[in-house]
Amino acid sequence: METKIMMLMMLVAVVFPLVLDRPLHKIGTQKLKALGMNRFNYDREPVLTAGGLILVCASAITGIVLIGILLLRGAKSELLLHGFLFLTGMITMAFWGWRDDRASDRDAKGFRGHFGVLWRERRMTSGMWKLIGGTSTAFCLSFFLSNSLWAGIVSFGLLALSPNIINLFDLRPARAIKVYWGLTVLAMAFGIWTIGVSATMANWIFMIPIFVASMLLFPHDAGGKIMLGDTGSNALGFVAGFSFVIGTPIYVQASILVLFLCLQVAAEFCSFSRVIEQVGWLRRLDQWGRVAEAENKKNQTGSSGLV
Repeated sequence: METKIMMLMMLVAVVFPLVLDRPLHKIGTQKLKALGMNRFNYDREPVLTAGGLILVCASAITGIVLIGILLLRGAKSELLLHGFLFLTGMITMAFWGWRDDRASDRDAKGFRGHFGVLWRERRMTSGMWKLIGGTSTAFCLSFFLSNSLWAGIVSFGLLALSPNIINLFDLRPARAIKVYWGLTVLAMAFGIWTIGVSATMANWIFMIPIFVASMLLFPHDAGGKIMLGDTGSNALGFVAGFSFVIGTPIYVQASILVLFLCLQVAAEFCSFSRVIEQVGWLRRLDQWGRVAEAENKKNQTGSSGLV
């Protein structure tokens, strides 16, 4: 791809989310409030959820503009295909998360909980629908992203599991965003190391907008004002998995898939929040950026007259 076109697309990928952030945040929060999207957080305080809808919209609009630029310039089909698949997967995964955010049957937790309800009550929970929908989406996308059976199995596993991995960590303010950042930075580092800077940046051009949007949403999430919800964590998880599938060698993808499987199994038997609290450096990393949340609580306590 021409350097000028790449620079233009990089500029669009960064600037558009910045420009869209304020109006989308204002409109998004108003709509979420009107829909009654308030949930109790870990501290039993009401917080607006499904805030991930804001970053998904910003990324989707920017992605459509980027695809338009590629079509006008007659860019190579592989990059266009990645762009279409990325937007399709992100929006679809966000939809299944949104469906779960809107649902009222939120008592069942984890795979065991959802399968338990299905077995005992012969009833499909919203989480089970999300599992089926997300798995089906990952299965379809893996056909277009892989050129062999083994690569298809690995990419399917990554795309199916990554949304739930991020969702597992969405239990404290901004924790899911931090895990997403860690995974995407790891994917970029492996990409630069194995396929080079230019190829990595071309692969990442559609993922930059949601990375920027997550940085803009971070203060609101860390401040305890809004939660990603399943809408946001599903979308960020898909992006993390997609970054490994299109930007790293198969052995890296397989290693990350094994890590995800271990985390998924571990989540069924132990609390990640308890583990994080018991490990000093993890606790400090988890608390980073949450000063605003503490200030908000302090101000609320002060204004209510409580000590």
